[in-house]
Amino acid sequence: MLAQASQSPASLAIQEGREAFERNPAPLTRRELLSLNILWFALNFVFAALLPVVIPAQILLYVSPGATGDGWQALFLGGLAALGAVTAVIVQPVVGALSDRTSTRLGKRHPYILGGAIVMLVGLSLLAFTHQISLFILGMFFVVVAHTTSSTAYQGLVPDRVPSSQRGAASGYMGLMTILGTVGSLAVASLLLSQVSATGRALHTFASDITRGASIFYIVGALLIVIAVVVTLILVRETPHPRAPRVADNTHGRWGQRFASLWIEPWRHPNFTWVFLTRAFVVLGLALFTTYIAYYFAQVAHVANFVQATAINAVLALGGAVLSTLVVGVLSDRVRRRAPIVSIAGGFMALTALAFVVAPGSIPLWPLGILFGLGYGAYMSVDLALAVDALPSHRDAGKDLGLWSMASTLPAVLAPMLGSGIIFLAGLMGQTAFGYRAVFGLATLFLLLGAVFVLKVREKRHAHAPAPDTTGELIAVEASGTRPVADAQ
Repeated sequence: MLAQASQSPASLAIQEGREAFERNPAPLTRRELLSLNILWFALNFVFAALLPVVIPAQILLYVSPGATGDGWQALFLGGLAALGAVTAVIVQPVVGALSDRTSTRLGKRHPYILGGAIVMLVGLSLLAFTHQISLFILGMFFVVVAHTTSSTAYQGLVPDRVPSSQRGAASGYMGLMTILGTVGSLAVASLLLSQVSATGRALHTFASDITRGASIFYIVGALLIVIAVVVTLILVRETPHPRAPRVADNTHGRWGQRFASLWIEPWRHPNFTWVFLTRAFVVLGLALFTTYIAYYFAQVAHVANFVQATAINAVLALGGAVLSTLVVGVLSDRVRRRAPIVSIAGGFMALTALAFVVAPGSIPLWPLGILFGLGYGAYMSVDLALAVDALPSHRDAGKDLGLWSMASTLPAVLAPMLGSGIIFLAGLMGQTAFGYRAVFGLATLFLLLGAVFVLKVREKRHAHAPAPDTTGELIAVEASGTRPVADAQ
């Protein structure tokens, strides 16, 4: 603020023109929208099947061998998920803030995307080839840090590159790539681990199959990450912004003001707060529902081949999601109303979770999967667009999206602790099946809360007016290698 006050009227006009131009960049073609979202496919392929399928199968080799879905295994799975989520909570806003202010020849987001990919390859190697539980946990830690780093910087490309009139379409492409990556992840994991069953004999007999299947899954994921990152670095170009020298400022309290501006100011904007809370409740419900679905099939529905049942249910759900994702995203750009879509989507997912509570095993899986998928796809199609619309400042888009992403990671900390605690205590009382039902009941409640809270968001209809006529001055500023003082900070 102090630096901004010291600017001349001409400098302020240039800065306002720059910000207007950055809020409404040139429209993107379908090819550019697809290139902008291709990495979501690879990131979700690696991560989607980890907690629901691959990690639970590998845990059978480390914790209570011969048992399936007991309290100790649920506790270990929950602890592993919570460790990863705590790590992501710390990494997300830090990477977002750093990427907002990074200036390299690659751009401001690409260095973190590339660095995260390199660390992820190390983590996947540990998960694939280690036989020690400590290295297994370390590998999971590396994968979470890398995934968080790459995805946090990657999502910052949307406000950087996409005009407000195309945010729904961009979010729809993101949702589509997310769902396709998730479908591919679960399908491949199910195929590779299809021999895992809930009998002690099978677990011992096919221990080598678990190791081999998981290793192949990680190798395929690593190859997809390499390909997607290369495509992103080549086709999604950023314009480097050289830094201007900082202006000396010895004002008392400067760092306190800067801290408040970066980390506290966003919460003073009601829309940002409501969007954050909506995502937090929806993700909390989803985390409780998806983390324990494999062990639910084993303990409650008494399905012998629980890994395959989990994957089939997930693929059915994601098939329904594909039907709604891209269509709803484009539609939201036309009607300019995203909150009601999120509310209806949350209601669909809550109904599905409730069915697993009150009628386990008595309802066919395919209608439940499709119903859940329709809601999940609609939610994914507008989730990011709703968040970008609610950003307090586009200059700090990466940092603020990092804060918003904590609405995913904070519930991911709470859900495993809450879910595994309930299941473990129920198991001590001989009521393990009831514990899983109770967890799914909580998932229903949180999904409903998300569906209600999003209706508090006050959306605005965006006027697609051209940016102020300062483009020539902005080009001259960029060509001279200088930036306004306030924008350099």
